[in-house]
This record gives sequence, structure tokens and C-alpha cells, in this order.
Amino acid sequence: MSVTDFTQPISPSENAEVLLVKVEALMFQALRLDRRFNPSGPADARSAAAYHLQSGGQRVRARLALAGGLALGLPVNDALCIATCAELLHNASLVHDDIQDRDSLRRGQPALWSKFGTNTAICSGDYLLSAAYGVLCTFTQPVLLPAMLALLHERTATAIDGQCADLTTRNDQPEGIANYIQIAKAKSGALLSLPLELVLMASGRTEALSLARKACENFAVSYQIFDDLQDATIDCESDSVSKGQPKCLNIVFILTNHNSPADAEKSVNSEAAAKDLGLKHLAICEAIALQLPNGSGALLLDLSAQLRGMFVVVSSAECC
Repeated sequence: MSVTDFTQPISPSENAEVLLVKVEALMFQALRLDRRFNPSGPADARSAAAYHLQSGGQRVRARLALAGGLALGLPVNDALCIATCAELLHNASLVHDDIQDRDSLRRGQPALWSKFGTNTAICSGDYLLSAAYGVLCTFTQPVLLPAMLALLHERTATAIDGQCADLTTRNDQPEGIANYIQIAKAKSGALLSLPLELVLMASGRTEALSLARKACENFAVSYQIFDDLQDATIDCESDSVSKGQPKCLNIVFILTNHNSPADAEKSVNSEAAAKDLGLKHLAICEAIALQLPNGSGALLLDLSAQLRGMFVVVSSAECC
């Protein structure tokens, strides 16, 4: 049965896992593997993109769209459309991130660029990005498409701005903490809020768009801090370009660098300060998510509760 057959509002009893399976199928359908330029030739952008998608993932953005759709009473077709669009866009960003960070593994298998080469990976990321726009055009209310496509572009542009800033910002720059927060909100928060914003727009609840954005931005900051705490040992590796500074932007080192020489002993507390900052942004996220209409922020609250528990046990090894 095609996706266009799903025209009824999502029932609360609809199994989320079933809907996620449908999202997976729609993502591969969007690749149009049967239309490859040279099916008998070497791996092309489409088949390489399929390899990347087959590695799985938590599909958080799809789940946010589906949960929001459940709460707001969207037709199944439209909720699936938004969920698929958000996941394709997110995965495009992952493909390009791995190239820029030179991460050779993604979800336990060779990253796309590592397996197929940088050139094919760039093309595959571009293809996934383009496919996201194509999928959104299947939304069943054409009158809303101009605004939805504009929002898709705006959030993509914000994520790109954040990624560029992340690649060029050092841990020892002035205003490091404020810059770090803005970068995390841009590079991660923009694509996290997109599915929630789109389902709110699709259901006519545009007054809540700013709430969804702010809640997701603060969650993104908190998650980035958690990730930094886990990766502090790896990130403290330095190279000639960074002149002894950790090669990746990391909140632990930013907090350490902002201690004065007289307070050098406080550097050992940078991890605790990072945790406090992460929990602070989680609290902001939760307070805002509670205000989203019809409980459409319920999944975000669940994710926040999970992340709060993870902060309790995370610890960065001594480094730098």
C-alpha cells in the first residue's frame, strides 16, 4: 500500500514502531535506486546513500515528528512525510560531518566517505539533502508548502552556519562559553526542532513554533555537553594547526581555559561545571516543552529525562 493511502488522522493506538518501519521504507523509496545513472558501474551516490541509511540510527527526528503528529491529529501521510523529510536531511548532515571531521566510523561500520571515497560521499550527502525537499513536496496540503519549504531552508541554513562556526572556533577564544552555546543551538538544534516545527505548522499551531525551537535548542546544547564529556579524551588530541589546543570544540576545555591562572586548581572542576551547565539547559528545555500544545512535546520530555539520567553516570577521563 502506498503512502498516499494513509489519509486518516493517526490513532493514539497506532504503533510507533510500525510507523518508523514505514519511514524507513519511504527513505529508501526517496533514493530511487532503480533510476541510477549507471547501475552496472561502480557505486554511485544513490547506492552509497542507501549504504549509509542501512546503518540504522535512533531516528529521533522521525520519532519527534510522529509523536507530534499523534498528539496534533495529523493525517498519517503528512506525519510520515515530515518524519521522512527530517531524517533524510539529518542523515545528509551526518555524511558531510564525517567528511569534515574525518571520522572513519559511523554506527559501528565504515563511514560513507571511508568506504566509497570523499567525492562520492559529498555527492551522496547532497542527494540526501535534495531528497528531503522532494519528500516534503508530497505533503497533502499544497497551500502550506511554501511556508514549510521556507522553514526547511531556514533551518538547513542555520545548521550550516553552526557547522562552519564549529569548524573555525577555538576553545580559548574570548566569549567561548556563549559562542559554544550559540554554535550548539545552530548546528544541532536547528535540525532537531525542524520536525516539531513542521508538524505544528501543518496542524495550524504556528503560535507554538518559537516554543518548539527554543525547547529543542536547549536540548541540543545539553546533548552536545554530554557528548563532549564522553569525548574529552579524544578531543584533547592536538595538531600543528591548533597549536596545542584540542582540535575539536569541547565545553570541558572551554571551561578550563576560562579559569584564571590563580584558579588553575579549579580546572579539575570543569567536568562538574559542564554537567551543571548541561542540566541547566535540560531544565529550560523541559519547562518549555511542557507548554507545547496537545502534549506534542511529550517525546522531547522523555528524551530529556533519559539524558538527565545519563548525566549522572558520564565521566570524562583525565586529559590535557
